[in-house]
Amino acid sequence: MTPEELEFARTFTDKEVMSSAISQLRAMAINEYYATTDENKRQELEKRQLLLEFEARAVLGDDDMAHSIQDKVIRLYGPMLRKLNGVE
Repeated sequence: MTPEELEFARTFTDKEVMSSAISQLRAMAINEYYATTDENKRQELEKRQLLLEFEARAVLGDDDMAHSIQDKVIRLYGPMLRKLNGVE
């Protein structure tokens, strides 16, 4: 493998991990949605899970939006998931 191919494979793998992390947060939002009876909270959770669904797909791209979501995963979602999973 050339260095360029290796870097491409590494980047793709990182994107897949980020997409998986976002999907984990989405699953948590869906579970919370079904556990909640408050209609306002349910609407908020529905919007959150739709955003997370979009982000899980968009993070795989190479455009500015994908890079923005990748930064969001590193700075916001990563610490959230570490805290939720008891990893500090």
